[in-house]
Amino acid sequence: MITSLNIHYTQPSDLLEIQQRFQHHPADKTLIQIFSGQVTKPEIEQLLQDLKALFPGVPILGATTAGEILEGKIQEHSVVLNFCFFDATAVQTAIIDEYDDLHQAGKTLALALKPANPQAIILLGCGLKDRRTVDATALLNALYAEFPAAIIAGAQAGDNGQGMISYVFTENGITAQGAVTAALSGESLAVHNSYNLSWVPIGKKFTITKAVGSRVYSIDNQSPLNLYNHYLGTEVVQGLPLSAADFPLIIEHDGIPMAIHAMGVNEDGSFDYIHSFHSGEQVQFGFCHSGLLAIAAKQTSDALRAYPAQAAFIYSCVSRKWILGQDINVEIAPIANLAPTAGFFAYGEYFTHSDLGKCLFFSQTMTVLTLAELDKPEAAVLADQLKPLITAEESKQLKTLRVLHRLVERSAHEIEIINHKLSEMAHEDFLTGLFNRRHFDQQFTAEFRRAQRSGEPLSLILLDVDAFKLYNDTYGHVKGDSCLRAVAAVLKQVPQRPGDSVSRYGGEEFVCILPNTDFDGAMLLAEKIRQDVSRLAIPHSTSAISSYLTVSIGVQTAEQITEGQTPELLISMCDQQLYAAKMNGRNRTCGSRSSF
Repeated sequence: MITSLNIHYTQPSDLLEIQQRFQHHPADKTLIQIFSGQVTKPEIEQLLQDLKALFPGVPILGATTAGEILEGKIQEHSVVLNFCFFDATAVQTAIIDEYDDLHQAGKTLALALKPANPQAIILLGCGLKDRRTVDATALLNALYAEFPAAIIAGAQAGDNGQGMISYVFTENGITAQGAVTAALSGESLAVHNSYNLSWVPIGKKFTITKAVGSRVYSIDNQSPLNLYNHYLGTEVVQGLPLSAADFPLIIEHDGIPMAIHAMGVNEDGSFDYIHSFHSGEQVQFGFCHSGLLAIAAKQTSDALRAYPAQAAFIYSCVSRKWILGQDINVEIAPIANLAPTAGFFAYGEYFTHSDLGKCLFFSQTMTVLTLAELDKPEAAVLADQLKPLITAEESKQLKTLRVLHRLVERSAHEIEIINHKLSEMAHEDFLTGLFNRRHFDQQFTAEFRRAQRSGEPLSLILLDVDAFKLYNDTYGHVKGDSCLRAVAAVLKQVPQRPGDSVSRYGGEEFVCILPNTDFDGAMLLAEKIRQDVSRLAIPHSTSAISSYLTVSIGVQTAEQITEGQTPELLISMCDQQLYAAKMNGRNRTCGSRSSF
């Protein structure tokens, strides 16, 4: 059994009753958590000193916040303390004061916690570095790799929305550039988690056409600034980057929708985001309303109500509080009905998705962790035993909003289908934005006849994505489509002259027509394409060629075309060069020149 107590702390005397009641409780089976809206280092040092004096040897874990949560209610600039007194669960904390190499930081923390063999890990990270939000993905990957059976939960510290400096701390120290953890270990410990996004994609899909890490230079071949101005209007643009939180970009990773908002606007119109992007990925603007929030809150609560809970912790993105205002209570209050609840508003949330086998870094999301100690194995409550959380009256109020959402979403989907049909008629490949096979056939025949008349050379580049079936099998078709769009984005840089053109030839094959281009020029261009695709650094873990995505390329140049020859012959010869590139190990360029 876990005894979980939450208090609004103002002075040391607030602790005396708890101290007297649990003064003989084992220190290593106790955890004190601090969620502090007082964000200066001296204030934290004083608080730690007071706690350690009354609870010597007890593990302490804490973070500064952008708002606190106490039993289903939002607090501001306060200090919320949670005391967990376990019967059989051991607690161990660790701290690392280094964030330059997030992957190494995760490995170092894992090494410190490994002897504990934890069932749950509460992780709190510093949310800011150089006044930008930290993307903790590498940290989470490294920690999860060592503890795949554990639930990792927690969030990144805040500083009341100032964006300057945040702190995390344990009984052993304070850091503004690291992370802290509490490992919970015990055979009777039952751990469960859930999350609530509520933001849904709406409107047309956009393609990331140029990105370097978390900095996006172009979306649909225009700057993010121009895109936001066109679709969201000058009112949103004038309030950037904060106004972008109202309309985050929604991207799907491994079947999980994620909301990503801009953190900074650069002079060239590019945006810095909280997550990294790859060229070729597709995004949509997202929106949220109270109707969607209530539905998602019910789903989250139902998922957690199916299991025993003796302590609950909420980690919610500060953007939700800013945007949703009092509506945020719709999703917080039901959690407080499950168990004593505390938490905070953060600069990014951590969530272990057991089905995916990953620990994800979320933004604009609410995550929940519940704990219980059980004398016997738990059994899930059947769904039909759970009473609905939304009343008939609430359902009526939400109906209009849900119908509106359905109307907009269905309309956008139908427009997308129409655009797909129009793009086919207009000789454009809908997936990549390149010309399609129909256009290539007509264009190549015309260029072939023109070269035949003029006596000028004509070059053809045929490209194939290596081990693409394996890529789809490994990462899924959504990632496969993103991969093809990324390759297409590289190829869109190829045309240098009016006659040059690039088309999707079929499946994972692409073709470039290069009129009046000699063999040496075509080979240089083909090799540049191959290298540029490699530089995308798109992971391909199951490829036998490289750990990143690669392409094989065939080049054929007709130096002079005589009467009686056909375009099909030149295509066939180019295809033979592509075949040679594949047979010689792939990730290479093979070419030939001929007069025929």
